[in-house]
Amino acid sequence: MFYFLFLFTFLFCQQELVDGVVATVGDKTILFSEVLSETRMLAEQKNISPQDSPLMFQRLFDSILKDKIYLKVVLIEAEKDSLFSVTYDEINSSLNERIDVFTNQVGSKENLEKAFGMSLGDIKNNYWETVREELLIEKFKYVLLGGVSVSRQEVLSFYEEYKDSIPSFLERSSFSLVQKKITASKSSEETIKTKLSSLKDSLNKNLLSFSETALMYSQDPSVSLNKGIMETNRGDLLPEYEKIAYSLSENEIGGPVKTRFGYHLIKLLDKKGEKIKSQHILLALSPSQQDSLIASSFIDSLKIETENDPGLFDSLAVSLKSETNNFSGFFENVEILNFPPAVQKFLKEGDNYSFSTTLYENGSFYYIYKYSYVDSEKRTPQNSWVFLENLSTNKKIGDFFEKWIQEKLETTYVKINNSF
Repeated sequence: MFYFLFLFTFLFCQQELVDGVVATVGDKTILFSEVLSETRMLAEQKNISPQDSPLMFQRLFDSILKDKIYLKVVLIEAEKDSLFSVTYDEINSSLNERIDVFTNQVGSKENLEKAFGMSLGDIKNNYWETVREELLIEKFKYVLLGGVSVSRQEVLSFYEEYKDSIPSFLERSSFSLVQKKITASKSSEETIKTKLSSLKDSLNKNLLSFSETALMYSQDPSVSLNKGIMETNRGDLLPEYEKIAYSLSENEIGGPVKTRFGYHLIKLLDKKGEKIKSQHILLALSPSQQDSLIASSFIDSLKIETENDPGLFDSLAVSLKSETNNFSGFFENVEILNFPPAVQKFLKEGDNYSFSTTLYENGSFYYIYKYSYVDSEKRTPQNSWVFLENLSTNKKIGDFFEKWIQEKLETTYVKINNSF
């Protein structure tokens, strides 16, 4: 979560605003811009408009400010204790990891520097202390709260107190399912490979620019932002892609190479050790009508093979799971919320101990044998012990931390500037 706050907080801070210290905690300060930028980001996620809902926006601001004050108290206590420290390597490694994540998001280090308005070195210098503090806080809180646990009686008491507000089980079902995706046939693939080979030939003859060709033909959703350019470490990308990319010389074009996303042409722009800068053109595999008929026929043959034999269907569904890499499998008493709508509909409305018809949803055919269905029901210690244990542990940790913070606040200087 911090990775994204780290980036978005900075970008929100680029907006013009009157800044200053909104709170002082001991010898630490909290800037108004820090709190406001996070408030804006979370308000946007929650669809809270400062113009339409000023009170809700203010409550959100106050909540974030309170959390920041608490974290400063933790930081002060951690810095007092010589047992807690963060090394140069820990800070540097954490910063490099975050910078790599952001670089992948925006396409290149050049784009990242443009977004921040500074060099990578300056980005690291500006956020070095922020990351040091965060890592130190994490270490201290881990030791402070890591030993909190609950007894069986505490879980039961928690349940009795909060049972009316504990979320219920969602709808559940036991069933076997086979999903058959409609995938492109060999002939469809050959058409795509031929197209890319033709583009590669034109690119090698300098008849086309790789960036312009990527913008014109690539089906990568991010191509309009990065022109297909990515800066990555070894292991960041799919193995099939990396095998070609790392074998290329600078400015050499490789492919077409197939990944689960489709076929790629790859151009190596730069390579330094295990880091590469590559550019690609992606053509996704688009199934034809004939491909759809093939997938439908697969389900039809499965129906014939397993007619009146749920046990055989269970076995086939499990064996097909790894082959089809999707929803196929046997499921016992699972929540159905994340299954496709057509599947959910049959599990809710179909008869127990019955097969479905052939179902279609979003590029796949489905065939189901349903054993049972249970509507939403309240959680109890009998059916949700681990869930309740986790809830009660989190509650105890929260109570312990709040008590600890309040005790420290009694001896910690805190001043809030209400002039903003």
